[in-house]
Amino acid sequence: MPAVSTCLAPSCRTTAEGTVTACPTCGGKMRTPRTIRALGWLLLACGVFLVGLMSYLWTVLAPAMAHPGDLTGGTTFTGTAEQGRTILTVFGAVIVFGLGSTVYGLWMIVTGRRSIAMMIAVLVLAAALIAISWRAMTVLPG
Repeated sequence: MPAVSTCLAPSCRTTAEGTVTACPTCGGKMRTPRTIRALGWLLLACGVFLVGLMSYLWTVLAPAMAHPGDLTGGTTFTGTAEQGRTILTVFGAVIVFGLGSTVYGLWMIVTGRRSIAMMIAVLVLAAALIAISWRAMTVLPG
């Protein structure tokens, strides 16, 4: 069964049999399911990395940040309680963004297609992460 290329332009979405690089209708870029699956694997790897790293940091740092000034787990967090909550909120936002990326990557791998709705959802998560990080810069010193 030959590959079917799909135009990436949301207004076009033309399909053509075989590996076609330019859309015959609008001239936009076209992708095959194989290419989309490869991009899905990349997105999945990035999402799993973010979730794993931030979950580890949360597990290691959260006890000390929850009790600033106290010796917890062999370390002492010298910031304020608000700063600790802010840092943990940023960690949580990165974890949620990583989960969204992981889910969208899996979708791309399984279906070989992009989903505009899922892409918008991940972009909304990215915007929320940026907003939370921006807010954190006003709370944290330095």
